[in-house]
Amino acid sequence: YYDDGLSEEEIDFMCGTYYVHQAQGTNVVVSWWPRPHAWNASGLNVGFWSARCEDWFQTHLDNI
Repeated sequence: YYDDGLSEEEIDFMCGTYYVHQAQGTNVVVSWWPRPHAWNASGLNVGFWSARCEDWFQTHLDNI
């Protein structure tokens, strides 16, 4: 069986997603790497891995 999309669990795993419970009783979703909706809105999703993407990645990795 072939599936060309990722499940939410797979996306969570790949992005390092976790849920932070806040005092107000709400959960906030945070991740080490941008989730697809954030990446798509970032301006870096240009259809290929550009030098600008690599610069962003290396800077983000250094900050972790």
